Amino acid sequence: MKTHIIKICTLALLSASTFSCKKDYGNNLGPLQDSVTDNPVTVTNANAFERFPVVYTSVAAGGTFTINFAIPADKGKIKQITKVATSSTVQSLSYTNLNSTAASTSYRTAPIPGNGTNTISFTSNLNEYLAYRIRVGTTAGPIGPNAGTPPAPTIPVPSTTATPTDIAFYFNIMLEDGSTIVPLPVRVRVQP
Repeated sequence: MKTHIIKICTLALLSASTFSCKKDYGNNLGPLQDSVTDNPVTVTNANAFERFPVVYTSVAAGGTFTINFAIPADKGKIKQITKVATSSTVQSLSYTNLNSTAASTSYRTAPIPGNGTNTISFTSNLNEYLAYRIRVGTTAGPIGPNAGTPPAPTIPVPSTTATPTDIAFYFNIMLEDGSTIVPLPVRVRVQP
């Protein structure tokens, strides 16, 4: 009987010490907490938000699109967009490509200057996107006997209700204090 009491007390002591431990996450961020940035960037003209902001463009209207960024007024002023990278899908381009210094991989080779406020706009069109794809080449080729031969770039096929056609854009935004922000990717949805 004495050994049972010792075992029960030992088990109770181990249980109490195990459940009394608290995980220290170091940066006060628990496993189920949001990681909110100090300097949020919003796309003020987004037509939809489907995990990423979505801006629409229309082939019939010429394919021009504008992406408007804004940060809170008390967080500083935007100096410029230093880098723009793109991909035909959000998943096929990593942020490491955005940090590449090679001008040949840049969608635009020159920075886009800000206007001295907390907002900035990026304007482009589908013809410029097509010229970029031709300049850098394509990485995906057909399957079958012509495997490895990249297809000739064309203007993306417009979206249908079941299959949206999106072009993902990635940005580096520099503030006037020299800090850099990498906002969420912005998708441009091609409409008929």
